[in-house]
Amino acid sequence: MKKTLLSLFLSTFIAGTAFAQTVTVTGVGEDKDAAVKDASRLAVEQAVGTLIDSRTLMKDLRIELDEVSKKSQGFIRKITVLEEGKSGALYRVKARIDVDTEPNAALVDNLTMLMRLNDPRIAVVILNGWNDENGRVSHNDDLENALSAKLLELNFTHVVDADHIIKLFNADFLNNIYEGNKGMYQGSSDNACEFLVLGKVTSNVMNISVPDHRTGQMVDAPLTNAKAKLNLKVIKYDTGDIIGAFAAESVGIGNVNARAFDTALAPLAAESAERLANIFRGFGAKLNQGGVRITINASSANTAEELIAAMRSLPGVDNVHIRSQADGKIVADVETTQKPHAILQLLRARSQKNIVAEKATANSIDLRVL
Repeated sequence: MKKTLLSLFLSTFIAGTAFAQTVTVTGVGEDKDAAVKDASRLAVEQAVGTLIDSRTLMKDLRIELDEVSKKSQGFIRKITVLEEGKSGALYRVKARIDVDTEPNAALVDNLTMLMRLNDPRIAVVILNGWNDENGRVSHNDDLENALSAKLLELNFTHVVDADHIIKLFNADFLNNIYEGNKGMYQGSSDNACEFLVLGKVTSNVMNISVPDHRTGQMVDAPLTNAKAKLNLKVIKYDTGDIIGAFAAESVGIGNVNARAFDTALAPLAAESAERLANIFRGFGAKLNQGGVRITINASSANTAEELIAAMRSLPGVDNVHIRSQADGKIVADVETTQKPHAILQLLRARSQKNIVAEKATANSIDLRVL
């Protein structure tokens, strides 16, 4: 059964918060070991809930704590069994458990990143740098699965299947985006993803030469050496902004070209997964520094500009940077400590205009003037 969903508020960490949270819980299982594991899961859930409440994390974000507590054993510092014994067909353990809540601990680090990004929909598509037998662009399941698995490990719950994205846009279109030849797709009603992890993997395979023991001349060995290289971009889907990029490569050896390439993929996937995780952690950290992306749609350019002028004078707004402007539509980055919906309410009061929010996330809002 799914656990209770919590509403959370996000702000900076409160100084002086203890690095371990001690809770007393009762776990139930078929035997003592299972009961202790159940108690550990409950302890992590309670400690995270207390941490969330004490640090007033993110408004209106709902997170399923099952996804966090599944990994509870890695965050337990100490377990003290207070009571134990059989209760009917089950074993019960009452325990006092210390849960690691250090700001840099994986539990808090990953949960905080997840909340700052508002658990977005993320799609991972890794294109092959060669065409398939039909001359079409193909994509690499192995790397896609490895990167998607890493995102799931970080507790992102909306990781979109690559085949779904390919069906929507096809690999050739995504290849054009990767190459920078075509703008981001606009007008999709599918809301396919909020972040697109888009990469291209290439391979360079060479024969391995060794000296012949009789002649001393170099001859081809029955092995090949493959170098696999991945170039990857993480794109914010609604704006086309690249929030991170990297290139990674690895080598492998095999008795045939395909085997050598497969051998090279394993370390490449592991390194790339960690670097992808760091991109999202870094982007989440930046969001905590304050800033909201505002999109204004108005019937005229004058009306949109009036709202921008009003926005500059709102309390908590330090600056407004216009990113684009055309035909009554303005996209602007606002340096502010205010949340998107707070800006909307303040802007309504200041401008006396009928403004509605068409879409909003933790760090962006689309407004329309009626």
